[in-house]
This record gives sequence, C-alpha cells and structure tokens, in this order.
Amino acid sequence: MPSAPLNGLDLVYDDTGGDGEPVVLVNGTGATRTAWRAHQTPALTAAGYRVIAPDNRGIAPNTAPPGGVTLAAMAADVAALIDHLALPPCRVVGFSLGASIVGELLFTRPELVDRAVLMAGRARADAFGAAVSRAAADLYDSGTALPASHQAVFQALSYLSPHTLRDPAAVQDWLDIFTYGRAATGPGVRAQYEAMRGVDQLPRYATLGTPLLCVGFTDDVMIPAAATREIADTAPGARYTEIARCGHYGHLERPAEVNTAMLDFFARCPEAAHTAGRGEDARTPGRGGA
Repeated sequence: MPSAPLNGLDLVYDDTGGDGEPVVLVNGTGATRTAWRAHQTPALTAAGYRVIAPDNRGIAPNTAPPGGVTLAAMAADVAALIDHLALPPCRVVGFSLGASIVGELLFTRPELVDRAVLMAGRARADAFGAAVSRAAADLYDSGTALPASHQAVFQALSYLSPHTLRDPAAVQDWLDIFTYGRAATGPGVRAQYEAMRGVDQLPRYATLGTPLLCVGFTDDVMIPAAATREIADTAPGARYTEIARCGHYGHLERPAEVNTAMLDFFARCPEAAHTAGRGEDARTPGRGGA
C-alpha cells in the first residue's frame, strides 16, 4: 500500500505499476480505493493500462486534513499525485462524488488529463441529492448506530436497480456485502457529503476542452442519468452512454458493459474522442437480473 506526503496528507493509493499508459480512478463518497479492485482495475490491467487509485481526503488516515474536505482540495490532491508519479497527461475516471472531483481537476489542471470518464456524475445537486447529504450528516451528528441489517437494506434500495433486487441470488450477495463490508464513516466522510453543497459546475463544463465520456445508469435514484446527461449536453464534444438495468452502483452491477464503454473510449485516438459530437447517445442494455 504505497502512500505519498502530499498537500499535508499521507495520501494512500493503489498502483498496479508497469509500463502501461496510466489511468487514475477517483471514487465517491465514503468509498475507498479498494472498490475498484473488483472489476475496473482487472479490466484495465488486462487491457495493458497501469492503474492508480487514491483514497480521497476524508478517508482514514486523513479524516481531518488541513484545508478541509472540499471539491477543490480533493481535486488538488489528485493533481498532486499525478504530478508526484509523473503521469501527465493521463486518463482519469471519476464515480459519483469522484466525477465532481474529476470535473474540478479538468477545470483547474486540464493539462494533466488526456481524457476523462464521469460515471454517475452531476454538476449540481438536485433537491433529493441535497436531502440525502443532509440526512447522512444528521445521522452522523445524532450519534445513532443503525443495525447492520437495516443499513444493508437501505443501501440496497438506494444503490441497486430493481432488476437486481428481484434476483434472489444477486440481492443476497449484495446484502451480505453491505452487511459485512460496511462503508467508511467518521467526520471526514461526513465532510465529503457536504462537498457538493451550493456547488454548480455546469457553466464551467461549457468551457471544457478535454475529451469526455459521461456514463449514466438508467435506474440510478441517487444521481439520475439525466444529471449525467446534462454534463454531456453542456461539455463541447462530450459523449454520453447509458447503461440499463443498473442503479447508482452500475459499474459494480453491470461491470462488463461499463468497462466496455470505458475501454472503447480510451482506445480512440484523442481527435476521435473529442469530436464524437456533443451529447452523443449510446444506450447499452444490461444483462442478467430478473
């Protein structure tokens, strides 16, 4: 588990090493770098890429970092790691809050990024998204410890597709994961929930010059696919693809489809990736489930 002293942090990250072109993976609220190991890291390494996946500030051991836990600070951490490892320009992938962090990186340090993928991304929080963040903060502040079984069911309803919930074997696997592999918590994760408060990145996407693929998930109730599509419709030359039969955790529910879209985008020459057409729509049906 390598780490680097950057921006006042002990920045922890995974690095598969090797001579492949680098891809940096940036995860969402309360998630650690290890979540990428199940599906995206193996697919990328099999395709010949070197994969680097940091933990965002707010995750232990950086639960109370200097400068706080903001989009700007988290993007600066990713930039510092890219510089530290001499990666630029490189491919960057962000999921959920990680997509907003990658967006901030594109606005502030575009020279570091060759092209980017935003999964379940949003430029601004809607009313429900703001309520989710407020509820998570209120729960932490209350000091209430929910039973693991209750938390698992809540996460399943929030993050998975109804198709997965109707598949007895699949939903039991997910409930076991949510019960025994509980997400990180603490003051740093609480601060991550607040990172999008009052943020509206959408006008800045209109000025973006980096090739961009936006991936929405049809059954996502946490960040609706329309929010991800909004970014693609705004960013010049951005592509949009939507994966069916999956919820917020679409990259884990339908990894084959998500990985195919990502790898296809990465394999394009930069000119083709950038000139694919604003908001180009490619819907990808999911497989499996009930």
